[in-house]
Amino acid sequence: MASKSGVFIVGAKRTAFGTFGGKLKNTSSTDLGVIASVAALKHANVKPEDIDHVIFGNVVPSAKDGIYLSRHIGLRSGVPQEVGALTVNRLCGSGFQALVNAAQQIKLGESKLVLAGGTENMTQVPFAVRNIRFGTALGMKYEFEDMLWESLTDSYAKSAMGQTAEKLGAKYKVSCRIKYRNFPHPNEKKG
Repeated sequence: MASKSGVFIVGAKRTAFGTFGGKLKNTSSTDLGVIASVAALKHANVKPEDIDHVIFGNVVPSAKDGIYLSRHIGLRSGVPQEVGALTVNRLCGSGFQALVNAAQQIKLGESKLVLAGGTENMTQVPFAVRNIRFGTALGMKYEFEDMLWESLTDSYAKSAMGQTAEKLGAKYKVSCRIKYRNFPHPNEKKG
């Protein structure tokens, strides 16, 4: 049965944005998610045991436990083991998609309180070496593959996501760069 009441964000916290290879380079995406989640729950005066579901967005699973990121963020934030979790990927919109999924669960009456957000640490995206799981052959050349670059480049369009945004901005004459550069948020601090 769908809920007829509204959906509200009752607590929102985030970590600092870092630079590639910067101060947060040794902090996993899971750790970043836990830091923000614990702070949001505390700010909203919500007990972890009251959470019905955990949903997080993540583009490239870079943490060792990143394959089930949402589950680990929930557990390490104090959410009970019985609570379900879902990790979503909609590239740059993954965190927003997590909020959409959370709102849908609430509107459908599947959950009352959902811990939702997005987390990423692109500095920690690993390199890969393909075809060595079952051994290597003498004289074969194996190369490192930059999983960050490969993941951010669309194999169909042969274009990086950032380039796609620039092309669409030029095509539709959309530019927010100057407007927003002149009006920084007073709470913005680089990590």
